[in-house]
Formats: sequence, C-alpha cells, structure tokens
Amino acid sequence: MNKKTKHLLSSILFASTSILYFFLAYIGYGKQNLDLSKYAQYENIIIDKGIDIHYGSKGRKSNVFYISLKGLDEDLGIYRMSKKYDDLLKKVNVGDKVKVYYRPSSNEKENINIDLIQVEKDGQVLIGKEEYEEKESSLIYIGLIAGIGTLFMAYRFYKYGSIFGNKQKNYR
Repeated sequence: MNKKTKHLLSSILFASTSILYFFLAYIGYGKQNLDLSKYAQYENIIIDKGIDIHYGSKGRKSNVFYISLKGLDEDLGIYRMSKKYDDLLKKVNVGDKVKVYYRPSSNEKENINIDLIQVEKDGQVLIGKEEYEEKESSLIYIGLIAGIGTLFMAYRFYKYGSIFGNKQKNYR
C-alpha cells in the first residue's frame, strides 16, 4: 500500500469516529420530551429514603439520592453532579404514598437504579421529568461538539498530514 492510500484510509477512519459522537447526540435527543406512559411505573409507600453511595457498572462510586418503595425489588435514585440533594430530602418522606416512573435496570452490579424519571404524590409532581431530560441533554452537546471537532481534525489531518501542524504533506 502506498503512502497516498495509507493517508487517505487514515483520514477516512479518523473522520468516521465522528459517527460515534453524532450517535451519542442522537441518543441524547431521543431522551428529550419523554412520554411517561412508555416507562415502568409503580405506586406504593416509601419505606426508606436518603443519600447513599451508588456503585456503577465500572466500579465508580458516587453519592445519590434514593428512595425505597414497599414491594419494589430495586432502590430508585437521582444523581446530581452538584451533589446537592437537600430539596429532594424535604420533598419526599417515609410513609408517603407515591407514584414513580422509571427505566428498569438490568445491571445487577448497580445497587441503586439512577434512572428515576418522575415522582408524584396525590397527582402532584414532586420530582419532575425535566431534571432527567436536562441531565440527558448533556449527551447532545457532548456529541455535537466532539463530532464536529473530530471532523475538523480529520480534515486537517487529510489536508496537512497533521492535526496541529500547517506543513502540507505531498500526498495528492
């Protein structure tokens, strides 16, 4: 394989990684304007609540707000990057009968399912789906910025033979 062909294939491979980032943005877009009827829902009494450590699938640990419902075999939680959960602790109380919407977890390593979408009490929304949608919208921004950046870098690699240098290679 000659240098020109190698350079072209490398440029195409580099540019094709942007597809992954644009797919990430698409996933984030799909998690906007959620239709609650498409998610699991459960209604019962809160038997426990608090802040606990969430053990993620890759060994990561983070503090999350959680609630346990009578008869539900998984704890449901909310993760916030700010780690501020005081408002959630005040909104829900042990003994309250609530209706929750969530995405069931198939990950057995997780001790708390952090895909809690909405919590309602007596028809009133205590924790709205907007917080979940906002958290998922970060995928859109990350995907778009990284995708465009990768395409730009692939163009520079193709044109100059380097991402950062301006020295044009003689591949054409």
